[in-house]
Amino acid sequence: MSSENHEKIDWDAVWKSLNWDDANGSEEASQARLHQRAQAYAAPPPKVDGLEDAKTVLVFTLGEERYGIDVMTVRSVRTISHITRVPGTPAFYRGVVNVRGQIVTVMDLRLLFDISTVDEKSAPDELIVAQANHLEIGLLAHNVEGVMTVPEADIEPVDNIRYALGVTVERLVLLDIDRLFEDSRLIVGGKDEG
Repeated sequence: MSSENHEKIDWDAVWKSLNWDDANGSEEASQARLHQRAQAYAAPPPKVDGLEDAKTVLVFTLGEERYGIDVMTVRSVRTISHITRVPGTPAFYRGVVNVRGQIVTVMDLRLLFDISTVDEKSAPDELIVAQANHLEIGLLAHNVEGVMTVPEADIEPVDNIRYALGVTVERLVLLDIDRLFEDSRLIVGGKDEG
């Protein structure tokens, strides 16, 4: 290409238009962006026709099972590499991790639900920190798929899964985290510890 077809860019004008050297302009722009983000995060989710009676859940896999938990109970999702084992705790407690300076207990739902981990090809390396009933517990996951909305009409109640709200036709088990976190086994020194 010949240089005749290109206009010369005035880089000084570009830098001035970005206000990189203007501390007040930069601070105002940052505050405006933060305010805009806060409004977007605080806004209620958009209504979708036919989904008034629906649950918004975080979907994750653990072993061969897919689970969903209410997004309002989720505090954070992160990858973990090391869990510190704590002696004298039930087997379903895998240990503790440090999450932003706070010690969080890590629980393996498969062990709580008596699901075998013998054929496990890889250890779960994602952590979903959930909070309910004054407890904050990390739930292990092999993969966090994301957030989805499940119409209540698609949820079939089940009796054989103690802490399930129900199951969808796609075999997504919707967990009742509030009820799960009421289990006395989750409190060290509680009843039925074993």
